[in-house]
Amino acid sequence: MIKTKQYENGLKLVVDEMAGFESVAFNIFVKTGSINERAGEYGVSHFIEHMLFKGTKTRSSYEISKEFDTIGANVNAYTSLEETDFYTKSASQDVEKCVEILSDMLFNSTFDKTEMAREKQVVIEEIKMYDDDPQSRAELIVNKNFYDGTPYSRDVAGSIASVKALTQSKMFDYKNRFYTPKNITLSFAGKIKFEKAEKLVQKYFLPYFESEEKSVEKIFKPKQKISFAKSFKNNEQSHVCISFPGLYRGDNAIYTAKIFDIIFGHGMSCILFQSIREKLGLVYSISSSVTQNHAGGDFTISFATSNKNVGKALAEIKNQIKELHKNGVSLEQFESAKSNFINSVKLSFENTSYVSLFNAKRYSLFDEILTKEQYIQNIQAVKYQDVLEYIKTCFSSKHFSISVVGKNKNLDIKKYFN
Repeated sequence: MIKTKQYENGLKLVVDEMAGFESVAFNIFVKTGSINERAGEYGVSHFIEHMLFKGTKTRSSYEISKEFDTIGANVNAYTSLEETDFYTKSASQDVEKCVEILSDMLFNSTFDKTEMAREKQVVIEEIKMYDDDPQSRAELIVNKNFYDGTPYSRDVAGSIASVKALTQSKMFDYKNRFYTPKNITLSFAGKIKFEKAEKLVQKYFLPYFESEEKSVEKIFKPKQKISFAKSFKNNEQSHVCISFPGLYRGDNAIYTAKIFDIIFGHGMSCILFQSIREKLGLVYSISSSVTQNHAGGDFTISFATSNKNVGKALAEIKNQIKELHKNGVSLEQFESAKSNFINSVKLSFENTSYVSLFNAKRYSLFDEILTKEQYIQNIQAVKYQDVLEYIKTCFSSKHFSISVVGKNKNLDIKKYFN
């Protein structure tokens, strides 16, 4: 059973009591990410996520880790373009300890200058690690070009220079602007009563908020253009990303899009796997993904292949897209993907961590809850004709980006994909 509450200061609480589970997942979901950063503070959202683990007024970084380890709790966090999330998963009897520690981190982190200097090096190594990874570099390049003219074109982690330039005052300023009750949703899922969750919120959160400023949500429109980008890397394979427009946040066509995405780029029976790997033997793996955001989202195809085969793979993908526009997909493909989608949702809701984050996002972004049953009903409501119509608009000839990371300096991408 799911229950929600919104407090007078704007803080949101959602609790999903799940029968038959011994664990409780807990999320502090903050509706801010790198798109809200100003010039001079790029990377601060991600850096704050790191620094909240580096010590409070009463705990050192080691003590935070040790206390979580002692009770066997899982703890982590992530930062994205639009959100930051801190989460734990523990045995039900230890949930209060998890809540208390995360509350201490949220309200009492000191951003110690010595720890900051050390953690800057950690984040810089993280940036270098992803830059060394050809697939990650391909993704960064395609995003930079595809979302040109919007903050979505920047790396969430910032640059080495921008991280070095972060100061304690910049961090406190950003945190005060966006870590406000109106931007925070607290979510519990598992073996916990709503009444207990309310008491934990009353004890560890409500008394400690100071700022109530609310961030302004914006709609961004990337520049409509076609871009081809190559980046040299002395690898045996080239890593490739192709991005087309996806969906704006809140567009209910997402259920249709995800069904098509399964048909096109998920699993061993999908179109991309069968055509590019099984028939032509050009790749080990290839996939697609569809995302929603406030800049229109993206539908992205990702793969790696030998440097000499990039052109062949691009040409075949283009042929498959043309075939889809001409003939669509079969009813059998549609029904199989729909079944796949429904069953994947059922399996996902077996995980308290998934449920807690899912509820947090939904309540934070849309002021409503979507139950597993409602989610499945939305999938079931998608008709075969909906997917056929979606295909006609999915691949834009006016706005797409391709990035290739590999040795092939002389590759003419336009020759194979235009």
